[in-house]
Amino acid sequence: MELRHIRYFLAVVETGSTVKAAERELVAQPSLSRQLRRLESELGIDLFVRDSGRLHLSAAGERFLPIARDLITRAHHAQTTLRALAAGRPPRLTVAAPPTTIADVIAPFIATTTAADPFITVREELPATSYAALQRGADLAISPAPPPLYLAWHALARLPIWAYVPPHHPFHGRTHITVPELVTQPLLLLTPDHGTRRRFDHAVLDAGQGCDIAFETRVPQIAQALAAAGHGIAVVSDDPRYGLQALAVHTPHGDLAIDLFAAWDPTHYAADTLDSLARDLSAYCIATYGPAVTPTVTPAV
Repeated sequence: MELRHIRYFLAVVETGSTVKAAERELVAQPSLSRQLRRLESELGIDLFVRDSGRLHLSAAGERFLPIARDLITRAHHAQTTLRALAAGRPPRLTVAAPPTTIADVIAPFIATTTAADPFITVREELPATSYAALQRGADLAISPAPPPLYLAWHALARLPIWAYVPPHHPFHGRTHITVPELVTQPLLLLTPDHGTRRRFDHAVLDAGQGCDIAFETRVPQIAQALAAAGHGIAVVSDDPRYGLQALAVHTPHGDLAIDLFAAWDPTHYAADTLDSLARDLSAYCIATYGPAVTPTVTPAV
């Protein structure tokens, strides 16, 4: 199976015809059609349904489409990386992570690197989709969710989950708060697709409590901004803003926190570089937040 055959397949999908695909790929249309049939023969499937001279993706073609895009993306990244290395330039790597992690962990870490280190770009993803981003071109994924078994990974940090209060709040001046105390207050929480929220919900259930949710948001900075405006207590893991005071959330099992993991495909062409990058990130997080904790739960499959 040749990459050019996969490019021809994608060109047909994206342009809607072999004629337009051939024009885009600068190849004769009969030749492109032959290469498509050869690809189908090698795969042992019909990628298209041919109806009155028009091509429509078959069910097998629909399933092959994301694989084809991933293969081309990986090939492009590999070529870019190898060319950079041959020219003495560091590789360019994309890290997929939640916005808070990018702002509070990745960006400060990048600021400690040099021009001789890998060139790191970022892609914002919700925690629930960070690992899936590896199938869409990201090189390294960071998430509070335990990594799937098929990925290589490092534990990065245990990040505290804070209860943020403004200066005029009755709890201001304290260093911590318990879950039973916290749930008596109007709470500004992240939506349930955030690991921080799920960890907090589990702590509330463990305490046998309910809670007063004043507002839910996907943006931690908005939760803090609303807390600064006096609308409640923000429960988030990002760094303090807007003059708020951070209170540790005590539970019978220790202060409330969320673990952070970095994962990558062990077959990635730059797997050694990603392993080194993850270790450097881990060292940075340990220096900033303290030791990471190896998960005691079974990784996701």
